Amino acid sequence: MKRSRPVKDTVTEAKNYIYRLLKIRFRSEKEVRDKLRQKGFSEPTADEAVDYFKGIGLVNDRQFTQKWISWRLAKPFGLKRIKLELKEKGITPELIEEQFAEAQSDYSEEAIVARLAQRQAVKHRGVPREKAKQRVYGYLMRRGFNPAAVFKAVKDI
Repeated sequence: MKRSRPVKDTVTEAKNYIYRLLKIRFRSEKEVRDKLRQKGFSEPTADEAVDYFKGIGLVNDRQFTQKWISWRLAKPFGLKRIKLELKEKGITPELIEEQFAEAQSDYSEEAIVARLAQRQAVKHRGVPREKAKQRVYGYLMRRGFNPAAVFKAVKDI
């Protein structure tokens, strides 16, 4: 059985905790609220602390979404996976689509998939060809790329 933590009720403690969270990385409002809840802060305390950070612009879902998309595209991950991650972080579908429309202007998923497929194929040189293709296909699918782009890239290696 999970022990319940004592309820903390000072806004200052909540703000200090949020500062520590934001030192690690930018976070969505839902992530901050979930972390505060896990730490045992009451809803009114969490609301006041989150509102403070929203007011000064350190908790901003629009900025968070922009940064998350650019960071994950640079890794690179596929659009499907990034959208799922953002949804899990409490970002609205409308905001996700709006930010993706801006981010996709210079993004070519097919080119990225082809480059990653070639790089992975080199790692599987000693493996029989069909087995290597299966491994590359699985790798690219787990990264959230479009199945059609993955299939085309794997067929070309």
